[in-house]
Amino acid sequence: MSKFPRSVIFAVLILAIAIIEPFRMEPPTPKVTVNGEEIPTTQGSYCWHGMIFAQCADFIHTTPLDMAEEHDPASVSPQQNIRIDFFREPLDGTLEIKQWIDGDTSKEIELINDSIAIPQEKGIYVYHITALWKEGDGNYAFSVIVE
Repeated sequence: MSKFPRSVIFAVLILAIAIIEPFRMEPPTPKVTVNGEEIPTTQGSYCWHGMIFAQCADFIHTTPLDMAEEHDPASVSPQQNIRIDFFREPLDGTLEIKQWIDGDTSKEIELINDSIAIPQEKGIYVYHITALWKEGDGNYAFSVIVE
């Protein structure tokens, strides 16, 4: 029994990804990292319209602070940056990042070269990411502890 050449297997995998991507049922999840270590994110409510399927999912989170509690805060140092990458980029001008101070107060954080600066003061910080694609919207939360 002969084996398939690796190039054929690779081509089939690429084709499968290209075919499946339009049928996805939810927005892309960001890859959030600091020094190459991934920070877990929590997905919030969203609506997504694929080629065949469409769905809206409502989660019971009351605020991004509540969302971020699903994971322990990632330990970071003040001199580091948090990198935020999407496998599929959101529409231009729709990616927003906010730092939540309490249940009612947040401030917008500037994304520079796909990164945000970590605060200099020690403490726990919660971030909320929102974005739009032509198929719908998504929002995510994560937290870090500056030590």
